[in-house]
Amino acid sequence: MIGEAAVRLGFQGLPRAVAMQRIAQAIPQVKFNEYLEEIAIQSLKGVEEVRGKLAREYGDITIIGKGEGRHPDLAGKVRPDFVAFRGRNQKPIIIETKDTTRRNPTDNFQAAFYNGIAEKYGLYLIEERLEGGTRTFTPHTIHGSAEAVLIYPRLSEYSIVKDRFVPDDKSIKEIWKTKQLGFKGLTPETDCGKKCAHNRLKVKLAEGNMEPLPPLPLIFSEGVVESGFSLDIGYQASYAWNLLPPRVKLAIFLSPRRAEDGFVGLKEWLTKTVKLDEEAVEVVMNPDRREAFLRSRPDARSLVKSMASDLEPWKIILKERFTTGAPSILAIATAIYSLPKRSSHFVGEAWERWH
Repeated sequence: MIGEAAVRLGFQGLPRAVAMQRIAQAIPQVKFNEYLEEIAIQSLKGVEEVRGKLAREYGDITIIGKGEGRHPDLAGKVRPDFVAFRGRNQKPIIIETKDTTRRNPTDNFQAAFYNGIAEKYGLYLIEERLEGGTRTFTPHTIHGSAEAVLIYPRLSEYSIVKDRFVPDDKSIKEIWKTKQLGFKGLTPETDCGKKCAHNRLKVKLAEGNMEPLPPLPLIFSEGVVESGFSLDIGYQASYAWNLLPPRVKLAIFLSPRRAEDGFVGLKEWLTKTVKLDEEAVEVVMNPDRREAFLRSRPDARSLVKSMASDLEPWKIILKERFTTGAPSILAIATAIYSLPKRSSHFVGEAWERWH
């Protein structure tokens, strides 16, 4: 937390004393722990040096916010510390803070994986962010190439990683096959040598094999799309609801019609400034529309029926865990595959690659 705060504040160009006050406000333990205070001072000093070096190499770097990378085929997310733009060309940079006193060989692999997610099938979603020093709330997606900067504040060092680790289709399917076997208490058939840990430790592994199945969250998401439910509107409505002040939420529930009349300006702000679809804004501001929309969303039980043929192999693997886990799988699916725009395309492309 201290390292992240030091990078965020340091790249804003704040005086060190002001940045130190901000860190102490955000992380109260710093006020009462000399060791943590020393780390904060050391980190801020290191960030100042790193920022100067990077400016000579990259030009101005502006941290715009936190980004969330999503990979549809792996059905997973990554969360680097920050996404930034370099210079005037607005080229994205992924920034990862390592507030340690030594470098770790795995740091570069992590950064290369972040770059790979940005480049091929994945994307980075940024919600509230800073642009031109102004806070903007329009959800924004970044596709295409990016490079990562690993920052070590306490070492006053940084490392630029341009390599990209992009797992190919075969590797992804092997990963999922391994997961499937793991649920059955088996491991993939291997020909590893004597130095492999399980051979060296003389651990007897039960080996097995099977065809890789599409990830469960992807199957559920495909079922949601096939039902006609809009993941785009679902994402936008949820995002808009989280932006509303508590008093507005309360007014919507207690006096729906009065709230609609009284918050015309707010509806206009959500459509014109936040740039959400009018349908999503109506779902948020009108309880009747909200209830109808939520009723149209398929639940886990209905998805299990509609996607029965695709889910049957997973049922055999997971047995009773499948039924109890279905609602959680749907929640994961919604978190990964819901985007501000083109969610169905995001799901559809992944579905085609798995078939």
